[in-house]
Amino acid sequence: MDAVGHVCAAVFDTLPRADQRRKAELYVRGLLTAPGRKSMRSIAAHAGMAAGEQSLHHFISCSTWDWQSVREALAVYLDRTVGLRAWVVKPMVIPKSGAHTVGVERRFDARLGHMVNGQQAFGAWAVGDEVSAPVGWSLHLPAETTLADCAARSVLDLTGSGMLRRLPVVLDAVQGGPEELPQQFAAAGLPFVMRIAGSTPVTVIDPHLPGIGRARNRAGTVMEAARMLRRPVRYADGVDGSMRTGFTAAVRVETPTRTGGGPARPLMLLAEWSDPRRRPDRILLTDLVTAPPAGLLRLAELSRRVDRDFAGISERVGMRDFEGRSFPGWHRHVTLASAAHAVCALGGEPRTAVGYATAGVPATGHAMVTAPPVAGLPMVGYGAPRRSA
Repeated sequence: MDAVGHVCAAVFDTLPRADQRRKAELYVRGLLTAPGRKSMRSIAAHAGMAAGEQSLHHFISCSTWDWQSVREALAVYLDRTVGLRAWVVKPMVIPKSGAHTVGVERRFDARLGHMVNGQQAFGAWAVGDEVSAPVGWSLHLPAETTLADCAARSVLDLTGSGMLRRLPVVLDAVQGGPEELPQQFAAAGLPFVMRIAGSTPVTVIDPHLPGIGRARNRAGTVMEAARMLRRPVRYADGVDGSMRTGFTAAVRVETPTRTGGGPARPLMLLAEWSDPRRRPDRILLTDLVTAPPAGLLRLAELSRRVDRDFAGISERVGMRDFEGRSFPGWHRHVTLASAAHAVCALGGEPRTAVGYATAGVPATGHAMVTAPPVAGLPMVGYGAPRRSA
């Protein structure tokens, strides 16, 4: 069995019918081999189904198979294979030429630097020390949900079944995120590290920061006042692994909650300076209030790795290329494109848990990997869902 077959056999085991498993693998092979934009025709042709375009279209847009179980199986496979450290939530804008595709409206595309007509999706990425791949997805429907809720759903829908470990969630704040997301992640038992803007309102509850008081202030203002608390820090770069040095300061805070969201929770602001004479390079908001700064910065760096792998792998396997207009069709396409990404990220040679040589990882096909090196992270066990007989 080749590398593609190895991954597909593990991940598509949740599909109830043999023909669904076969078509899912063929679709992944087409995504991996078709050049340029991945149209249904090019995918079918390069998967060896020159006359099967209509069949593949039906399998993606009109079939009844459950994409969520496939995503869970992919996440479990990656955790058992390489050991995961975090879930990283990343936005993806998908430009569209028409206005009739589900979720389309005018949006800002940071990649292009201007407004586009398109969809807004969020991907939950499974990230280990060497491998990252998207495993969960949500599509923003403006009339039904906020951007913050949509970002949260990408990871909460994935982890809600209890099949996966409670790893920290790493993300950049979206509109409403600092107010809405801490409560949602806390309810799910997921710690988080969120990069926020300096304009984010917070209330200081840290007695070690005199002169600020409990009035609401901007996060940037608070961290400027915390300059005297800075300490040197050293941690690994998220892309090339080189050691980086800087200065950090931490302050205990609360954030406003949305109406009905419950009382404010104690959180922590962590700011990083590469040049102590300038403003902070970034400000993080987290509920891991006892974690060391270096550990939190290592987690935050995983976001840069995802950016690299999205540009280098996801774009190549057609993550944005679904041509249809339906909500289920989009979800099935990105699910199979995520499996194709995982094949590439694993280097074409899927590693088994037996061969994953890391201290604390049992040499068994159902290895439970060790927790990320950050204090206070809860864990749960998992087991792979299986197809019916």
